[in-house]
Amino acid sequence: MLTIRDIFDACNRKASQGRRVIGAHIGAPSHNPPLSISEILGEMGEVGRDYLPFTGMGEAKESIVYFAQRFLKRDFDVNGVFITNGGAQSLLVSTLAVWRLKGGKIMIPAPGFIQYFEHAKDFSYPYVTYNPLAEDLINEITSKLSGVGAVLINYPHNPTGHLPDNAILRDLWDELKSRGVILINDAAYSQIYYKERPEIVGDVIADTFSKTFSIPGMRAGYVYWEGEGRDLAGRLIYQMTAGVSEVTQRIIMSMIEKASESYFQGVREHYSKLRGVLLRKAKEIGLEFPEPSGAFYLYARHPNIEDSEKLALKLLESDPVVGIVPAPAFRGGREWFRISYGRLSKESITELIGAIDKAAKG
Repeated sequence: MLTIRDIFDACNRKASQGRRVIGAHIGAPSHNPPLSISEILGEMGEVGRDYLPFTGMGEAKESIVYFAQRFLKRDFDVNGVFITNGGAQSLLVSTLAVWRLKGGKIMIPAPGFIQYFEHAKDFSYPYVTYNPLAEDLINEITSKLSGVGAVLINYPHNPTGHLPDNAILRDLWDELKSRGVILINDAAYSQIYYKERPEIVGDVIADTFSKTFSIPGMRAGYVYWEGEGRDLAGRLIYQMTAGVSEVTQRIIMSMIEKASESYFQGVREHYSKLRGVLLRKAKEIGLEFPEPSGAFYLYARHPNIEDSEKLALKLLESDPVVGIVPAPAFRGGREWFRISYGRLSKESITELIGAIDKAAKG
């Protein structure tokens, strides 16, 4: 099975050979942060000389509470906020802590973010899957709850960009609470949506600022834990990394202070333009896809293409080189594939679609 890492490494090799690469494989953002990192660093002064609380500085936690109130429309208890090294750690801490607290299986979406499956395999917790695109999402999940201690959702969804109505998300959370099942919400794309603002429901929120502020290299995220068992999350953070650097925490605080609704509106407009070009071009060559309502992905298939891994390998030999991710990496269907348009230009989108069209005809 071809993974994102396989495609990533292949594209890097091609680029090192002087080939031009259209990187539609990696989920990287391209919008500008609300504040320059170099500007923040220049004003930061002496940092990093003292040990800090392992779960995050108090002022950084207060900043997360402010971010949640203003942009997630959630009231966080500051004692339930834990600063993490990016989204990967926030997800791992959330799922491991919930599993140890509740036992049973964790229900995760398929197709879904690759690390959901990698975490379950590498840390040996049991899981079952559900279809995140299901027309009746609540029934899709509740019909599979036997032996399940927690359900993980991710909307806007990676890899499809799907986003259910807020009423469905609220009803799902109410239903799970009535059954004593914890809802974990991977909110990585909470600010990148094109229709209704997604409601950030859930007992546990796993979030990252990689996509929110376009700073994946800072490895900055958090867990918000509502209710009992939150101390377990703090212990896991200590055991894994003993906390997040002061530099990273102060950068996030500055980003949050500078952010505004108009800033995020600009972010959405940036990706919406690219989305419009991609959807139009994709329809012209006969691609089939669920229309994305958020994030910056297109999850598609072509009637003439039965094996997306063969397509991905063929595109790696095209000129220019094109990187896409076959959907089996996300536990999706063999014929499906994901296009990330986060860092594409309108011109590269046209070239990418042309390369897929050529492969489908040939």
